[in-house]
Amino acid sequence: MKTPTRNPLWAMFALLAGLLWLAARTTPGLTLITVGSLAAGLGHPWTGLAVAALGAMVYREQCSRTPYARCLRCHGTGNHRIRHHKPCRLCRGKGVRMRWGRAVMNAYRRATYSGTAPAAPAARPPAAGTYVQALRDTDEHEAGTR
Repeated sequence: MKTPTRNPLWAMFALLAGLLWLAARTTPGLTLITVGSLAAGLGHPWTGLAVAALGAMVYREQCSRTPYARCLRCHGTGNHRIRHHKPCRLCRGKGVRMRWGRAVMNAYRRATYSGTAPAAPAARPPAAGTYVQALRDTDEHEAGTR
């Protein structure tokens, strides 16, 4: 009687299937982006672009709805069990971390809507003896006497 042998490729397939299921369950947007880039690399550029764009939209929506995720190091507990319950350095003891997509969205919003545009330069200095120069002189004189 022959002893059955196991093919290591089936174990690899099971491991990859489990990882794909975990990735699709936790971050479906990033999974779609990865699948789209793989499809584009394998010779289907338009399909890959469409799938990656769909993944980007899904990830954007996920970052808008749930901006925070469980900490990867402490698994949401906020401290390390190995080091005598010291606070986790990655999440600073909070148990959650900000998603990188949400951090990018916040940085874009700050740069776009902060109102820190440089001041417009003056057109030209007023000529001496004009009405505008006389007004400036009286404003400076009044501010100095107060």
